[in-house]
Amino acid sequence: MKISAIIPSIQSCGRRTFLFLTGLLMTFCALCAPASAQDGASLYSGGTIITMEGDTPQMAEAVLVRNGQIIAVGDEKTLKARAANMAPAASVRQVDLKGRTMLPGFIDAHGHLSFYGLAASWAKLSPPPLGTVDSIAALQVALKAYIEENDLPEGQPVIGFGYDDSQLAEKRHPTRSDLDVVSGGRPMLITHTSGHLAVMNSAMLKLARITADTKNPEGGIIRREADGKTPNGVLEENALFNITAMLAPKGGEAALRPIERGAQGYIEFGVTTVQDGRVEPSAWPNLVMAADQRKLPVDTVVLLGGERKWSDEVRQQIGGDYKNRLRIAGIKLSLDGSPQGRTAWLKDPVPVPPKGAEAGYHGYPSFTQDELYPILKEAAENDWQVFAHVNGDAAAQQLIDGVRANGLAGKRTIAIHNQVTTLEQLREMKELDIQPSFFVSHTYFWGDWHRDVALGPKRADFISPLASALAVGLRPTIHNDTPVTPPDMMRLVWSAVNRRTQSGDILGPLERVSAYDALKMVTINAAWQIHEDDDKGSIAPGKRADFVMLDANPLSVDPAKIADIKVLATVKDGKTIYGSLD
Repeated sequence: MKISAIIPSIQSCGRRTFLFLTGLLMTFCALCAPASAQDGASLYSGGTIITMEGDTPQMAEAVLVRNGQIIAVGDEKTLKARAANMAPAASVRQVDLKGRTMLPGFIDAHGHLSFYGLAASWAKLSPPPLGTVDSIAALQVALKAYIEENDLPEGQPVIGFGYDDSQLAEKRHPTRSDLDVVSGGRPMLITHTSGHLAVMNSAMLKLARITADTKNPEGGIIRREADGKTPNGVLEENALFNITAMLAPKGGEAALRPIERGAQGYIEFGVTTVQDGRVEPSAWPNLVMAADQRKLPVDTVVLLGGERKWSDEVRQQIGGDYKNRLRIAGIKLSLDGSPQGRTAWLKDPVPVPPKGAEAGYHGYPSFTQDELYPILKEAAENDWQVFAHVNGDAAAQQLIDGVRANGLAGKRTIAIHNQVTTLEQLREMKELDIQPSFFVSHTYFWGDWHRDVALGPKRADFISPLASALAVGLRPTIHNDTPVTPPDMMRLVWSAVNRRTQSGDILGPLERVSAYDALKMVTINAAWQIHEDDDKGSIAPGKRADFVMLDANPLSVDPAKIADIKVLATVKDGKTIYGSLD
């Protein structure tokens, strides 16, 4: 029987049921197909295979794959016999893992593919351990070197990414004056590591038409000099976002390069499903072009800017299936800012507020209730999945109240970052099916800063409360928010297991989780949160042959050494796209 004769009869099912039944059908056809049709078969064995099926670790000796799909998982002897029956032995590739560890391909629960690729071409301003910029002087040296190395002509804007005021010796943001010293009159903009603040030099402020008369936008701040009027170059939140859109390539091959570059960076860390976690209307055509030209090496999940205006053609694709590895999963809303940047919307004050902030400063929201609720209501009416950036507990409460008031309960809303939250809020989230995706790497990169400056010890101990989320019955994921931090999944898992800060402190020891639970958060849980767990996230018959090969087993190494584990190969749909299996 032809597959095309069967599939129409099950297409009326829900998306998850359709994927599940189609997977079973494809597996049945693969097993029954004549030898002449059975090309692209591989048998993986000879290592530690962690299937990520179930609440406790399940191992397999071998995995049989045909044409990008897993058709059998089990003991090596049985699968070798099945492979021999499928086709002549010579046509089934025998993949010897040579003692390596194989898991399902990692899934990026939240990141920014296009921005990652774009930032890779900018001046690199990260502090240790990712870079070398630990002072204003070092930042100026890095910018000057970037201009010289790239032979930038006069007048061409200079863009940098990754500076971190919390890690600079001066413990402050650079200003326009600091940038003017090295810009040579060129427009210059450098973005904070959080992506929520930036600094412009005088020429860039002029280009952006930001003057002493420019008012702060709703949900954003233009920081001023001592006179209270003149912009000092530092922009926060919505004051920045309306400007940085002009930095993205407008189309053509120049627009494809960042997407390809970003995808390559992800696959080197074993990621087989990436996310572009907030896409503007001007950037969507670039992703479509990349997909149409078959330049997406991995599945790419897109979240559309929820407050933007989208055509009916695009709106109809929200929640749909992949086309050439591109899919719109839902809409993204950012309800507040960054805890490390001290712009997250908190219920209680920031212990050490930013310079110039009023007494009792506790961050601020990006949306009023009147702005937010109509968007949430529209999402509920259209059955769109909502992904909401909430870093502070006040922002988390705004999301909880909004989900309850606008018909989104039970629709698997995703609370992205969810850094500062309370146990009671986690219980409310469980009731409403708001699932958290925690940026747990904060414990390492900014844990000391949160404890001493941005949040205080009590709140810092409870950031990214993984263990508590599991205890109340939630199904959390963890993410890197790339390019805020690199898409290093083993460092991410290490952070979830250890919660060590850069000073060596353990931030919130009671919120540590097992290595297996942490691995679930970057595999099967990550697939489940985006309704793709019938198709990926574990090694099981009928699922995609997406794998990552590691040089050690995260379940058996010293937990303190998990971050040292290296990705040796990445396999997407049965094809090795990074590294080697030889």
